Amino acid sequence: MLEFWSKQLLLSAKSDPYKPETVLFESATPGTYSLNLAGDGVYELYCIAGGGGGSSRNSGGSVYINSGGGSGSGFIGTMQLSKGIYSITIGAGGNGGDTYGGGGGNSAIGNAIVSYGGGGGNATGLSGSGGSGGAIPSVNVAAISIALHTGGNNGGSGRGSTAAGGGSSVYGGWGAGGMANKSNRAAGTAGYVKVIYKRLKP
Repeated sequence: MLEFWSKQLLLSAKSDPYKPETVLFESATPGTYSLNLAGDGVYELYCIAGGGGGSSRNSGGSVYINSGGGSGSGFIGTMQLSKGIYSITIGAGGNGGDTYGGGGGNSAIGNAIVSYGGGGGNATGLSGSGGSGGAIPSVNVAAISIALHTGGNNGGSGRGSTAAGGGSSVYGGWGAGGMANKSNRAAGTAGYVKVIYKRLKP
């Protein structure tokens, strides 16, 4: 009887779909991708959105209005995901512009997490305004642990020879806002997504 139950337990025991700490996806190249998770489990997710582009406008003579782009928001944490196909989006950095910088693109991992791109710099008016940091990420699956869950940082502003810094990255240099001065209107940097298998569900 004991031997029978021992065999039943062995047959019913679940095995890991991957070796723990296996990196299943990692990229900072903007675009849309597909990830097929082979099994239910606990996964560590990194999701950083793209940064906004800087802008600079000549308001007359040698006077320039400079505005940096805001950085994208970001999430890092572990959560339970079910097996299946997940669409992954990596947000592009916004382009620099003469008056308005382009907004950064959102990054997402299926419907579980959406991180939001930073706003582009706005070089209108007498002093301009830096782009807004991306909004706090939407998390639509209960998290087991969270290491980062934050909105992006606002871009700076400057006038004349004073450069405007872009909003700083919330993680690893990805999703930073672009700086701007009279000779350089930098694009924001692209976002970043990483998926790591950790363990079976408890």
